[in-house]
Amino acid sequence: MAAKGNRTDPGPLRQDHTFPDPARVADTPARTAGRILLVVLAETALIAGLLLSGAGTFDWEWAWVLLAVAAASFLPAVAVLAVHAPGLLASRTQLAPPDQPLADRIFVPAHSALMLGWAWVVGRDAGHIHWWTVPTELRVMALLLIPAITWAGYRTMRDNPYLAPCVCLQEERAHRVVDTGAYALVRHPFYSVAIAYQLCASLVLGSVIGVAITAMVGMTLALRIGIEERFLEGALPGYSAYKRATPWRLIPGLW
Repeated sequence: MAAKGNRTDPGPLRQDHTFPDPARVADTPARTAGRILLVVLAETALIAGLLLSGAGTFDWEWAWVLLAVAAASFLPAVAVLAVHAPGLLASRTQLAPPDQPLADRIFVPAHSALMLGWAWVVGRDAGHIHWWTVPTELRVMALLLIPAITWAGYRTMRDNPYLAPCVCLQEERAHRVVDTGAYALVRHPFYSVAIAYQLCASLVLGSVIGVAITAMVGMTLALRIGIEERFLEGALPGYSAYKRATPWRLIPGLW
């Protein structure tokens, strides 16, 4: 989640709480990469388990191909971010700050539950329901987009070094408004990337029900944008001006 200056961040940071001293983080890129890699592997294993459990079989070629392409695309990005943006990676492995808005404290676990439900339902649809057949050509096209979408997510993280998984203000890291790169086009490009990624994954796995759930995810993220922007307008200097200069939230010319 992210945005200019960062909409995916909770309240002002405490020196004694979540986000570590950036100077210390910068000295240990390998440890930072190791932590985020463990988190990613755990999340991937959980999603894979739910997909295969829903499908009721390990013999699901499209699922294994998707996981392989996703890993091959994501791991190099993590390695580069560990060198160039260790503070960002470190912030994504920390607990939420105490000043995280209540609405966001509710949103985060609810959104996580929705994502886990998506994985199981997609597996169930692909393995048992077969609600709608996704043409092979469309599945291949969606698969080929996965690396490009991953790269877009990487670029968004490079553009916004304050992109954290919760709504907050990272005072210790001199949090400021980011209005360059993708953030010059839309205020929440990382959400755009996340929605596109899940949409393509649903198509690769052959689940139209997964596409419908992705639309639900998009609506929940739209709600979170309201939470983030209300917080940032009150806590981050210059954010209101940024909103006026960049009117689009997720899709240029549409919303």
